[in-house]
Amino acid sequence: MSFETTVLGAVGIIPLILGIVEFAKKFGLHGKWCELLAVLLGIGFVGLMEAIAQGLVPEAALPYLGVVVAGLAGGLAAAGLYDLGKSYVQKAVALFGQQQSDE
Repeated sequence: MSFETTVLGAVGIIPLILGIVEFAKKFGLHGKWCELLAVLLGIGFVGLMEAIAQGLVPEAALPYLGVVVAGLAGGLAAAGLYDLGKSYVQKAVALFGQQQSDE
């Protein structure tokens, strides 16, 4: 795998790593541990990509790896959208309640 391909692949996994770290924060991970988790995930994902490119991962495992990565991405996206929606609903309810009390 060329350096350029590795860098492009690494850029593609940044949102996934960010999502996993944010998810871990919800369970109490904080500070330097979050940074360490991000670095380890980056090394792990890029290492996995390199292992696939070198043919070190059995061909039969590739579809399952794709399912795991897609499942992680989808689950993290859904959790993020849920939190975003919940935040907007709470703000709207607070604003609506404030407007009712002003009348």
